[in-house]
Amino acid sequence: MESNGRNTEHARPIVGLMTGSFHTDYSRTIAQSISDALGREKIELVLFQGLDAARFLNAECSVDDGFDSHYYSLFEYSKFLDLDALVISFGTISAIKDPVSLESFVSRLPKVPIILLEDETRLPNSTFITIDNYIGMKSCVEHLILDHHYSNILFLAGPKGIHDAEMRKQAYLDTMRAHGLEVKPDMIVHGNFTDHVEPELETLLSAYPKPDAIVCANDEMAECAYRVLRSRGLQPGKDVGVTGFDDNSAAAYMDPPLTSVRQNCEKVADEVVRLVNCYLRGEHPEPVYLPAELVLRNSCGCDAEMENAVIRKQKKAQLDRRKIKQLMNENMICSLMLRNLLKENITVHDFFHNLAAVLASFGTEKSLIALLPEPMDVSKCDKLFLPDELRVHMLMNEGDIKTFSRREAPLLRAFEPGDYSHDPDPNNTPKAVFPLFYGNIHYGVFIASVKQADLIFYYSVSLEIGTGLRYLYMALAEQEARKALEEKNQILDFSATHDLLTGLLNRAGVMNKVYNFVRSEAEGTRFVAIMADIDHLKQINDTFGHSGGDRSIESAAKILNCVLPEHSPIGRAGGDEFFALFKCDKTHDEEWFKAAIKNTCAEFNAESELPFYVELSVGCAVFDRETASDIPTHIKTADVDLYKAKKLRRPSVVKE
Repeated sequence: MESNGRNTEHARPIVGLMTGSFHTDYSRTIAQSISDALGREKIELVLFQGLDAARFLNAECSVDDGFDSHYYSLFEYSKFLDLDALVISFGTISAIKDPVSLESFVSRLPKVPIILLEDETRLPNSTFITIDNYIGMKSCVEHLILDHHYSNILFLAGPKGIHDAEMRKQAYLDTMRAHGLEVKPDMIVHGNFTDHVEPELETLLSAYPKPDAIVCANDEMAECAYRVLRSRGLQPGKDVGVTGFDDNSAAAYMDPPLTSVRQNCEKVADEVVRLVNCYLRGEHPEPVYLPAELVLRNSCGCDAEMENAVIRKQKKAQLDRRKIKQLMNENMICSLMLRNLLKENITVHDFFHNLAAVLASFGTEKSLIALLPEPMDVSKCDKLFLPDELRVHMLMNEGDIKTFSRREAPLLRAFEPGDYSHDPDPNNTPKAVFPLFYGNIHYGVFIASVKQADLIFYYSVSLEIGTGLRYLYMALAEQEARKALEEKNQILDFSATHDLLTGLLNRAGVMNKVYNFVRSEAEGTRFVAIMADIDHLKQINDTFGHSGGDRSIESAAKILNCVLPEHSPIGRAGGDEFFALFKCDKTHDEEWFKAAIKNTCAEFNAESELPFYVELSVGCAVFDRETASDIPTHIKTADVDLYKAKKLRRPSVVKE
């Protein structure tokens, strides 16, 4: 077996199963059958089963084509997981609009053995399981011709280019011609394998308003045929025969019960297990062809099973009521879920912590959320678009919950066995993979241990998580914008109240602080108002340029700050002038300050390499709190004292 780096001798094998939309009965049935079969063999299952919303909703509304990218990304997430083999139901996957080729699809997946369903492949390291679509459809059409003597038989085919759909159409064509019945081009239309094919059926019945029968390429499209026929006043099984293919779980409960060609999903699942074990032993197994069986019921015109059909229909109605009630409850849970995720000033860590708590309340035991380095707009990407790195933001494993911020999030690389795969589940619960997105924006992946019956609920949960991520990123962007605005306002506020050269308060800023400082002190407190002036700043500018002048201003500010008692208001009044204030007490008075300034300037100049002296002339005025309202007068008094001091400065500050 081609290895992907995983040590299968010391761990249970892990198989990835990829199928189409889980809203189709066949995809659900085949996935459940394979899950059960692998579980009996103690083989872990990772389920990649999405919702093709573009196909699911196309009968009701238009959906952006970008959803196809989300749909395909689901399967590409397999490159981040530690798989031993892949089982791919490519016919159901590629039934969506603008499908990719099998070769292109496989090219981005892990290089492990592949078991293809419903199709034939000659890809390296692969094999396939397929039923005999041709014989199955041939027996159905022959039954209509030979047993019911129908001749005007229309055909609702599957998507073009899909192997099983093409084989079923070819069987219809060959069987009709073998019995001498003409098939005109407009007797065939192509649907999408869902029960939303009303436009195609309307086209068919507009050309042939009352055919003998309509042969449908699968059961889901036959359900739609029932609705369209009844809308035209025609009763399926009486006025027009209807047949399907797959014999899904609803076929026997339809009104009338649907004649169909049965695919034995349990047999397919058994063969999947056998082929997986062959690959694990290093063998290269041969392809498998399985027979199909025609199951006759009332929709084709037969009288089979009428009595049992009533009982089955009653049981189905009861089951449907229980499912509807459960679905209503689950939808309400999903609707309320988002309320618990987002809080004001949310962080990435808080978001995933809240999410983990919500998932735990659902009974989720094992889950992982990993995000792309940055959200991606899929409308600008190819269908296979994922980068090769993810960041793990949440990891839950049976009560052990870990959440990570953007900076802390561990890295998960493509095609490298990671440390974040969970231990084997003792209940054989498969892990399901869900893409996380909102609109065209793709965020990452949600992986959780999910029972098949809960798959639709967890898909709804994943959509709510995608919505939550949308608002999380919006909240983070808003926080960043708010932070930037606050920083800008702080800069503007600082510029309005501070001197940018020295970092001191400017004239307006220091006066505001002085008044607040004085008011905060008790009655009887005395203060010293200070005016300081740099000696011979003009000489410094003229001799050493304005850069020298700036150096002297910066140095003077540091000297004043060094001398003043802590928390004393100080500011640059303008030019070479400074204003300050401090509390006057036994150790700090005007004489102390003048002496301290003189000594500090001397110490600075002794160590400074500047080609000039930095010296300050200072003037002081002492006042008490009771006269604080007349601070401008005290400043003038200090200014007069300053000019007296300036007469004592040295003649030149240029160093010899």
